[in-house]
Amino acid sequence: MANKNGITYGLTVLCPIRNNMVQGHCGVDLLRDHLRALPQGRKSLFGSVPETHLARLSIMDDVFFEGTVAREDNLKSRYLWFNSNFDGDLCDYLDSMFDHIPQEIEAIWRHCTGFPGIESGREKWKQYIYKCQIKTTFFFAAINDMTVENMLRGLMLKHEFSAFVAEHQGKDAAEIQKKFLAFMETYKAAPTPARGSVTYQFENGEV
Repeated sequence: MANKNGITYGLTVLCPIRNNMVQGHCGVDLLRDHLRALPQGRKSLFGSVPETHLARLSIMDDVFFEGTVAREDNLKSRYLWFNSNFDGDLCDYLDSMFDHIPQEIEAIWRHCTGFPGIESGREKWKQYIYKCQIKTTFFFAAINDMTVENMLRGLMLKHEFSAFVAEHQGKDAAEIQKKFLAFMETYKAAPTPARGSVTYQFENGEV
């Protein structure tokens, strides 16, 4: 099915960038500088949108000419390329973006032709993205049946279980079983790791 792989949705959007000047600066250059300055890791922009597995923003300046067999094509404008993999459906995800990062949406997409502005409301925002969406016809999701939370908890378990095994090598089987039951209870009670983080709250401190 296009755009979907299991419970994961693959979104691809191309938004034409305005060919304008802003206070003496080229608009596309301002957008490029803004994208380069976006934080990564735990402070990543899309780390604030809970359903997001991964997301990318970049600028497409033109298409590549592949040789004399093909006809040379050129874009009529530069495009903002937005790609995201997330849990659920597109409508709910765009609502989540609107709720969690409205100022960031405005700061990025205000450089794009036809963007209505966040002040126009969530429905206008969603309609704009629908119009700019390109169908994802060949979408591969490495893990397509797990939510972001499931994956984060799974990674935490893998990390902590490896440490548990290393610590209990060669110990008495009965002792290991007792410690393992306690280990699993601690794991179940531990909070889900923060998105964009490799730090886990487990046992009595950060790992």
